[in-house]
Amino acid sequence: MFRVLLRLRKGEPVKYIGHLDLMRAFEHALRRARIPVLYSSGFNPRPKMHFGGAIGVGVTSDDERLMLDLTEHEPAQEIMDRLNRVMPVGMEILGAEDVPEGTKPLAALNAAEYRITFRSEADEKEVQSAVDDLVAACEIKVVRKRDETKEVDIRPHILGIEVGECRMGKLVLTARLMAGSSGGARPQDLIQTLAERIPGLEAEGIHKNRSLGIEESRSQGAKE
Repeated sequence: MFRVLLRLRKGEPVKYIGHLDLMRAFEHALRRARIPVLYSSGFNPRPKMHFGGAIGVGVTSDDERLMLDLTEHEPAQEIMDRLNRVMPVGMEILGAEDVPEGTKPLAALNAAEYRITFRSEADEKEVQSAVDDLVAACEIKVVRKRDETKEVDIRPHILGIEVGECRMGKLVLTARLMAGSSGGARPQDLIQTLAERIPGLEAEGIHKNRSLGIEESRSQGAKE
């Protein structure tokens, strides 16, 4: 068995596609590109591919990782080129590399860096003060509603927040957030808690810049 690690872009045209539909679109591209992917056994064989995690609906990304198990070796660059010729508009492979058998690189990706854009009339001083308060807080409780409503403390999963552009009604934040057994800290959680502190704040977009490994996320957090 051979493995290749791919870095996938999820662009604006497909940002409202859910994770399962994104996987189906990628499976279709694998078949069209005739990639020699290994399939599971059983009544309903599926390609053996492993995603680094589910990206939220409405979120774009330049660094979704997925690993393919192959029946035969093919150059990683050739796999990337063939896939990109048949990928749906808005999806693109940005990088590919061979992975030694037995390596589990996706398990080490426990954090990510996001760029979050807002519409806001708040000045930079007000925004920076709200961000400083968040970083200094001992806990930050947010309410999540899915099958049941529950309150979660996301503070342990916030590695850092930086204020970028803050002018002409536009605010840009860079946030490094960890995943965790409780769901970690999601960009939507940060948006929720900032909106409670900055009047008139309205999110415009969430973009995942890059995935972060365990050691990298720890070192980034230590700098904050």
